[in-house]
Amino acid sequence: MSESNIDLSGRLDAIACGASLSLERGTAAVCIPVHGAHELFTQCLRTVLQHTPEDVPILVANDATPEPRTIRFLEELKDRGALRHRLVHLEHHVNVGFVRNVQAAFDALADADVVILNSDCMVGPEWLGRLRDAAYCDSTVATATALTNHGTILSVPERNTPSARIPEHLDIDAVARLIAVRSNRLRPRIPTAIGHCVYVRRDALELVGGFDDAFSPGYGEEVDFSQRCLARGLLHVAADDVFVFHRGTGSFEKPSQIQIEHERLVRARHPCYHDTVKFVEQQKTGPLVRALETASVAVRPMSVTIDCRFLGSTMTGTQIQTLELLDALRQTERVDLRVLVPRRLGTHARAALDRLDGIEVVKQDDQAVPTDVVHRPSQLFAWDELRILTDLGARLVVTALDLISYRNPTYHASFSEWRDYQRLTRLTLAIADEVVFMSEHARADALAEALVPADRAHVVPLGVDHNIGGSHAPRRPRSLPEAAQERFLLCIGTNFRHKNRPFALRVLEQLQRRHNWPGWLVFAGPHAARGTSAGEEAEFLSTRPHVAARTCDIRAVAEAEKAWLLTHAAGVLYPTTYEGFGLVPFEAAHAGTPCFFAWQAALRDVLPESAALVVPWSAEATADGIIALLGGSGDELVARIRTAAERLTWMHTADAMIDVYARAVSGPHSELRLLADEGFPAPLRTLTSMRNPEVLDVEPQLYRALYKLTTNRITRRPFGRGVRAAYSIGYLARRGRLPERPMSTEER
Repeated sequence: MSESNIDLSGRLDAIACGASLSLERGTAAVCIPVHGAHELFTQCLRTVLQHTPEDVPILVANDATPEPRTIRFLEELKDRGALRHRLVHLEHHVNVGFVRNVQAAFDALADADVVILNSDCMVGPEWLGRLRDAAYCDSTVATATALTNHGTILSVPERNTPSARIPEHLDIDAVARLIAVRSNRLRPRIPTAIGHCVYVRRDALELVGGFDDAFSPGYGEEVDFSQRCLARGLLHVAADDVFVFHRGTGSFEKPSQIQIEHERLVRARHPCYHDTVKFVEQQKTGPLVRALETASVAVRPMSVTIDCRFLGSTMTGTQIQTLELLDALRQTERVDLRVLVPRRLGTHARAALDRLDGIEVVKQDDQAVPTDVVHRPSQLFAWDELRILTDLGARLVVTALDLISYRNPTYHASFSEWRDYQRLTRLTLAIADEVVFMSEHARADALAEALVPADRAHVVPLGVDHNIGGSHAPRRPRSLPEAAQERFLLCIGTNFRHKNRPFALRVLEQLQRRHNWPGWLVFAGPHAARGTSAGEEAEFLSTRPHVAARTCDIRAVAEAEKAWLLTHAAGVLYPTTYEGFGLVPFEAAHAGTPCFFAWQAALRDVLPESAALVVPWSAEATADGIIALLGGSGDELVARIRTAAERLTWMHTADAMIDVYARAVSGPHSELRLLADEGFPAPLRTLTSMRNPEVLDVEPQLYRALYKLTTNRITRRPFGRGVRAAYSIGYLARRGRLPERPMSTEER
């Protein structure tokens, strides 16, 4: 703001040290201590005059500045009638130091709250009102400190890393507005006020006194004041919706003797202070971490790691969907992307990633700095995967595809393996900050199992306009019999029981019996190790040679072969009983081929009922309903599915996913993450290994008892408190620090 823009009349008052303005209690005044650095001071004052209400007094505490231009500048503002505020000049004729200068300002502004603003700071819109709101968020607050680029534990956008700059594409006002808009106004508790910009309540000054002259001329005074406030039961908070730009010119590369002496004084008076600050710096969870992360991603692109360790040699639907998501996220240019890949990356996946410019690729054994968010776009199947995930990002987002494996023990080698997978799933979703589902049905399923709270469960449908996965030139599968390619009904997918392949055989039988249909049924898809319908299929075919003669199973096919099959099929039969989304009908429609499905599970969320021609589970009615379309009249059905696909784009998916990432960053940490950060009941890596009695080396009966105690809603909290108390007593006993008697409630 230039001086010529300050064109409203106000006044400039000069007061002597010891004089008081007699302001009303409950009002606020701004104090700018000045000693030299004239250019920085004028920049500071201009932003204060621009962004501060006119009824707020502004006191310039002039500590015998060696810059005569400062006084001339104030007088010029007065003479030109360029003030809309009451500007007060408090001048010391000899240098008294920061502590005495500010203390004189406290006295001069008697009865009012005081905002101490360093003269090398610049403020943004609505700064004072927001700062005051933070200071009065609780009746016990002593101070409120603004976020800044150069403010130790309150530094943004890089936490604990003070910087003299802000993002190049933004100015100070823009940064302040963005942080204010995104803020949750958590008002996180902090161990000390920080001097760049701090709101000091008058009642705190009256309770504990002002700055101690023992810290003259300066350094450590606000720490001492803050600790005296804490000792008297008061709080210090961060105004997490206020950003103040701080030049940081008062920092010293090498500590002076005064700094060293004052540090010793702080340690002597407040022995817990430095350890407390170090603990706060190292915290990974909690309101302060949440507030700083939210402010940081408001002014710079969010960094995201996508966990793609499942990108192997065979391309499955999940792998293709993940590559499509990566491509869409890249195109938004809203996030900095990193992808974690396995040691041996599949050829197709490597080629796809090579085409995606601007994405950092790291291998799972590489050392990587944690990003803001890590996203696992599928379920976890190994405990080690969870331990690695929690180190990759400050926040964890997990996509839960479906609950088939969670609910179905037949998909596992044994009951214990199934229960182990259930424990892994439940722990993963409990640790995750946000959980994504591809359909409302999948979300409702997880809520019914109490796997995730409703406020952390989000629906983000897949896109169906494939770019990466749909770029294959169709190629006829070599294993397809020559006779079958003339006319065939395609049933694609793994031979799991829920894919319902035996129903497809029954439909083919009815097509032959009722309509004399001469075509084939072609199964295409990998064979699973367990939980399959292979035995049921073999038994059915062994007694129906006419069906067996027109059935072939070509097993897993490449994407190019899949594209050929979808294009040349008379129709696609998709008799699945349960899906987390249901992509096959859209793939078939894209190829111009009608798809026959039952309107249930997730398909109810993404497709119209009028397009569902499979009658659950009547093979006769289904055969009667699809026979006409097998003759080439399926264009209307294809059009209905294509219409449903219009809203399911990967760009919509990417935008919705970024919203979930942002919610993860700004939302509260999960309770398990909070407990893990505190080191109780155990670090996360220990939690993820406490999954069976063999690891714990206890008797199975004892393990089951402990498991019930720690998972039951009624007993888990009392049991946890008891374990914590027992641990504390044992620790203190070993250290010889047990109290002579228990403390009473009043003493605590």
